[in-house]
Amino acid sequence: MIIKQQRFQFEALTVNISDTTAIYRQLENQIRDAIWQGRLKAEERLPSTRILAKQLGIARNTVINAYEQLTVEGFLVTKHGSGTRVTADYPHQNNIDIKINNKSLTSIKKIILSERYRNLSFHELSIPSNDRNSAQPFRANMPEYDEFPSAQWTRLVTKQLRQKPSIWMEKSHPCGYWPLREAIASYLGASRALSTKPEQIVVSAGAQQAIELLAKTLINPGDVVCFEDPGYTHAAMVFELAGAKIVTIPVDDDGLNVDVLRQTVETAKLVYVTPASHFPLGTTLSQARRQALLQWAEEKRAIIIEDDYNGEYRYRGRALPTLHAMANDDRVIYIGSFSKLLFPAFRLGYMVVPSNLVEPLGTVRWLLDRHSSTLDQMVLTDFINQGHFSRHVRKMKILYAQRQEAMIEAAKEYLAGIVEIQTLDGGLHLVGWLHAEVTQESVLRAASIADIELMAVSQFSFKNTDKRGIIFGYAAYSVDQIYHSMKALRDAYRQTSTMKPMNY
Repeated sequence: MIIKQQRFQFEALTVNISDTTAIYRQLENQIRDAIWQGRLKAEERLPSTRILAKQLGIARNTVINAYEQLTVEGFLVTKHGSGTRVTADYPHQNNIDIKINNKSLTSIKKIILSERYRNLSFHELSIPSNDRNSAQPFRANMPEYDEFPSAQWTRLVTKQLRQKPSIWMEKSHPCGYWPLREAIASYLGASRALSTKPEQIVVSAGAQQAIELLAKTLINPGDVVCFEDPGYTHAAMVFELAGAKIVTIPVDDDGLNVDVLRQTVETAKLVYVTPASHFPLGTTLSQARRQALLQWAEEKRAIIIEDDYNGEYRYRGRALPTLHAMANDDRVIYIGSFSKLLFPAFRLGYMVVPSNLVEPLGTVRWLLDRHSSTLDQMVLTDFINQGHFSRHVRKMKILYAQRQEAMIEAAKEYLAGIVEIQTLDGGLHLVGWLHAEVTQESVLRAASIADIELMAVSQFSFKNTDKRGIIFGYAAYSVDQIYHSMKALRDAYRQTSTMKPMNY
């Protein structure tokens, strides 16, 4: 497959601030005309909204509005992993009258988005644009669900369905099905050394909803929430939508730099960290940093949100104690999820929260979506209590450790001189650090050609954009897939190394 050369020079786009036409309309009109006149071809890629906004010296939301309108009109399409492109069957000029005939578009334009949404610091969101279920190497954060004990799971589902329908058809408590809360508390005590009561467990629809519940329950407009940089930007955006002011703290090999936190943040409501396996760098927050963070939080009366991202999957050495286990008070809220431990479509997670937060969080959950599926919670309870869950996690730890080793060896064989992938103690992905002469754009372009899914570390950066790394997920892919895809990436990179760079 040969990549198409960029035909249209986006430097030709201009905006006129003295023109009475809105700037986003000027941009819409120029791009639409370029498509109609054949200067922008079908399937041709447009620059990211961030890059084009910087080039034109305008707000990024202005570019987003123009792209969104052209997408609604059928001129552009955004696909996961391939950016925004011109559609193959865009409306032709003699078949459409935007200003007069399209009443539906007029009504859409009248919808006024909230100020918080419009002011959101958009990062590159990986929202699927289709129902493509199969993960392509090297999509990160995907577990190996082909090895999931589906036969045992099916038997447990059948067992529950054979009971009186009223048992699993009834509503459950917004904080979760009580036997599941007991099972989670018992599991955390055995596996993560967390001393907690079932009453402190709040079940959620995955970790992301737990973050949303905390944001809606705890945040007032202007409250400071600290995040790792780079870090989990999707969580930061949820807090930003709730009105929080996001303050970012750099991450190094020992995790969140608490010295910088202490020097730069006078007061904060929350600090969000991924200490067991930092996302996306995969580093572990050191013991000294953990103690310093807890001390800072106590001094500032701040709450720590400990997202135990992939905490179960550690392949070398003993896991460090969780912040929750180290804390002497109710300073730490602990978040976990079953989606990456079982299978992606299973949207159940949990929080361990101070007793005085249980009722407020339950109230917010009831207002939002009432509760998670009672049947799912009942089946998961049996899955944990009968030992299937622990056995599955132990099996996956062995398998993922083997696949991480295969990823490192395959990178040495095929990507030497392009990236250097270093071993991590745990997690579901590795980071490939680019050699000095290699550009991020060239690697992402090669991945697109080879039908390989890659993300850049910079995609999850706020200010700290100097980290030139590519994220390689390995957990969901066999050793053969890893080697085959690494070779395909190497071949595509060689094919495109002399081509003109594309904007990403």
